[in-house]
Amino acid sequence: MTDLAITLGLFVAHAAAISILLLYERRQPAATLAWLLTLALLPGIGLVAYLLIGTTRFRRAVRHSELAARRIRGVRERLEVRRKLDPDADRPEIDPRTRALLDLGAALSSTPASPANRAHLLVDGAATYRAILRAIDAAVHHVHVEFYIIQPDASGHSLRERLIRAARRGVEVRVLYDAVGSSRLPHDYFADLVAEGGQVAAFRPVLRVLRRVLALFRQRDRIDFRNHRKIVVVDGRLGFTGGINIGREYLGLDPEMGRWRDTHVEIEGPATLSLQSAFAEDWFLATGNTLDGDAHFPEPTCFEPGALVQVVDSGPDSKWSPIEMMYASAIVGSRERIWITNPYFVPSPTIESALIGAALRGVDVRLLVPARSDNLIVQLASRSYFPRLIEAGARVFRYRRGFVHAKTMVVDSWAATVGSANMDMRSFQLNFELNPFLVDADFARTLAGEFETDIADAEELTLATLERDNLLVRFLSAVARLFSPLL
Repeated sequence: MTDLAITLGLFVAHAAAISILLLYERRQPAATLAWLLTLALLPGIGLVAYLLIGTTRFRRAVRHSELAARRIRGVRERLEVRRKLDPDADRPEIDPRTRALLDLGAALSSTPASPANRAHLLVDGAATYRAILRAIDAAVHHVHVEFYIIQPDASGHSLRERLIRAARRGVEVRVLYDAVGSSRLPHDYFADLVAEGGQVAAFRPVLRVLRRVLALFRQRDRIDFRNHRKIVVVDGRLGFTGGINIGREYLGLDPEMGRWRDTHVEIEGPATLSLQSAFAEDWFLATGNTLDGDAHFPEPTCFEPGALVQVVDSGPDSKWSPIEMMYASAIVGSRERIWITNPYFVPSPTIESALIGAALRGVDVRLLVPARSDNLIVQLASRSYFPRLIEAGARVFRYRRGFVHAKTMVVDSWAATVGSANMDMRSFQLNFELNPFLVDADFARTLAGEFETDIADAEELTLATLERDNLLVRFLSAVARLFSPLL
């Protein structure tokens, strides 16, 4: 009995200490209250749950963005000097709302907004894979690859073989994959690449993280801080990012999911240095090795007038929620339209209020989500947000030609984003994510055209449609919404 009393006393003491920490963390009141009740009613189970998934912040040891930021600032200064010498050049003025969005991005991100970029929209997996493999084949100095999911199927084999060929040519090859997202990879999957001089690392292997979690207060951590980014950088000059991972499902070859609709973006210019910076930080976190030489951050090529690009990196190591704040700022600054495609729509109160406010003031707010999701709880939770949006004047569409996995937004005719972040609290606060926000009328027009094409393959939801759902679906949607901070 004495040992049991001591054990229970330790549990209670730890639960009490965590309760005090919770009060100082300034979370949403509902989340704080939920954890306090869990710790009080289930002191043992609640303590273990908090240690595994309770903390919301991750302490990153160092950031590797100084060289990238310096190069981007140098480009901006040279272009500004050139503009003063040639005031009639075709460089459009930056309007106040664009300036406000870019200023916010600079305050939230590792690197500043960069001008004079060339951006090319890549629609679906096949086009994206072709562009990435073509870039790898042309690599001269290095190839950096980072994905949440790399499947050991034909797509993964093709990527691996191209990387092996590059390594044999003397190209530096680094591959970073998330240990949970890519859990199907055999431990020796990249052995041949390593044998040719390539370097491969898993982002935060579960057993290593679990050992740190079990150290209790030695280091705050949780096992589901995952790296959801998709980044490819070739020679520090050409970069790719967006929603597409490596796997047969992204080619629409998974019979259960059917056609897979997704979007990626290819960027050439100074913004590639920002993608490189994000990769370098993740690589350091996974391996302890730094990437900060001139060869990895070369002087960028400029494409005038080109696109203004603010690359926003977000994660549990961020003091704020950068991508969420960028979304909210863009939505609040909209005047004509907000067109959003996202497969997991479980918005924060901030995003929900911004969308409702935009719809009420007459902005054309449209949301495209899958008709059939690969996550039933998320699909049910999403449904609970639709009635208020529709009542405010927003339009909600369900994509029926397969599964839509793209994470995009078009703002009026001037800005757009294509990235890795879902519109949910997991992406905003818990996952390591990355979204470039592009200020470029041509790119926004192209992305809007793809959105209109997708809408043609969707059905519009109305209040009458939602009211036809049976009581069980409505009840389950309400219950699923309670878990929205964890989704």
